[in-house]
Amino acid sequence: MSRPTSPRRRTHAAAQQRRYRQQQKKLRKPSRDDVARVALYWIINKLLRVGRDGDLGKWAETVVKRLVQQGFERDAARRRIDQLIARYEDGWHFQRKPHLHQGNDD
Repeated sequence: MSRPTSPRRRTHAAAQQRRYRQQQKKLRKPSRDDVARVALYWIINKLLRVGRDGDLGKWAETVVKRLVQQGFERDAARRRIDQLIARYEDGWHFQRKPHLHQGNDD
């Protein structure tokens, strides 16, 4: 069993985490979630564009299976995947990060 952390230690850890996130933002380094979001968008749209619904279904089932292995409820995971696919089919795009484009002449 792990030892409870002190309020002082939690405050220090929170401050350290804030500094780390600010540093990553300054470096414009994508987070794991940023990479995952782009990869998810790309794979779903690629399979939709080329009409490979069967492959999209297999991919979705694999994702659901892995989420279940992590402890998520199967039906809830399947609904979430289906919702994302439906959104992308309707032309929805993942959320941009406008702060990354401020003052950027690229």
